[in-house]
Amino acid sequence: MSVRPVENSDTVNLVCALLVRYPEIASIRSMPGEGTVCFTFAIGARMDRATQRATAEEIEAHVNGFLALSRDGGDLRVECESERAHSFVHVTRDLVTFSKDELGMLTALFAQRFGEALVRNPVPDEHPDEDPAAQDELVECAIEALADPAQSKNLVGFREEKHVLVYFLKSRKKAKAPARR
Repeated sequence: MSVRPVENSDTVNLVCALLVRYPEIASIRSMPGEGTVCFTFAIGARMDRATQRATAEEIEAHVNGFLALSRDGGDLRVECESERAHSFVHVTRDLVTFSKDELGMLTALFAQRFGEALVRNPVPDEHPDEDPAAQDELVECAIEALADPAQSKNLVGFREEKHVLVYFLKSRKKAKAPARR
């Protein structure tokens, strides 16, 4: 009996389905070695530090409230960064307690909070599955695949125009500093 590697085309297809289902997500970064997943949302406006703090606090309050209702604890980190004309909000969650329902709540929060300023990627011309139940099942499978303990490589998925790109990254081991003489 051979063990099938987790890093395969099925995982890539599931991450693609996740990004297609939620056009509000700019990128996904799964770091199984750390047990985390990071969702990045792009805002078409520059946020000052006060707005960044308020945004992070609002997201933390919503996610922590959601986790309290579902009786799951969980690790959460929210980071904001701004450039000239855009801002990026990175929401990092642990893979053990993260769920499809939380992702739905999170994307709805961003859509409500930022409205037209939230950068949404266009839906591909050939949208394979219009059936919401099938899409929800794919999202559930994608989250399970990302949380699979057998997954060993970091994964990054993002959109470029109407295409979804997914890369597996080799995990970097920290190199020892050279000895000083």
